[in-house]
Amino acid sequence: MVILGIETSTKTCGVALTDGGKVRDEISLRLGLYHSEKLIPLIDEILRRNGMAIQDIDGIAVSVGPGSFTGIRVGVSTARGLGQSLNIPLVGICSLDALAFGIGTLGELVCPMIDALRREIYTALYRRGKRLTSHQLIGIENWLERLKDENETILFLGEPVDIHQSLIKDFLKKKAEIVEKEKRYASAARVAELGLEKFSAGEGKKYDEIFPLYLRRPEAEVKWEEKQRMRQI
Repeated sequence: MVILGIETSTKTCGVALTDGGKVRDEISLRLGLYHSEKLIPLIDEILRRNGMAIQDIDGIAVSVGPGSFTGIRVGVSTARGLGQSLNIPLVGICSLDALAFGIGTLGELVCPMIDALRREIYTALYRRGKRLTSHQLIGIENWLERLKDENETILFLGEPVDIHQSLIKDFLKKKAEIVEKEKRYASAARVAELGLEKFSAGEGKKYDEIFPLYLRRPEAEVKWEEKQRMRQI
């Protein structure tokens, strides 16, 4: 089964192909939030350099969030459009699940983080790819304060690590380990690999059954409501 993986929930815009359970190719750009301009050309490029046509895709796995509202909308709408036009199944992959996939193979606690702005993060705790907590939208200091009670090594990854690495070390000392850069960021290959697991379990869905996973309302919506309230005063 040839799966196209799409990752756009963070500053990473990436696509990957898996074939028969193996990662065939991956292209990943970390150029900021320009996903609407980059995603379709990246899909075209990865198909071209693997000698494939879009009709060769059997299924699509797409990161659905949490993360950048704009990036998620671009990825999900593109996946849905392709799924509809090609009449192939889709699976939605939680961005935090994809970040944690394949990390901490010795059983360490794994803490993927996605930037939610305003010194807040989207996060959860995992062990060997299994989520142990609910998805969190929380201030970075409050989250680290909670983790102080853990008595084992915690592996941290995700873009917020670049911003808060010193803070993480200050709170948790030797319990905190930072994942190396080549595995630290969102990966379309991990999205595709998780997608294969879901397809194999019969969890493929129609294009109109895949939706974004938002843990926070869009900033534009909140500001619009604030303006409306101000006008009524």
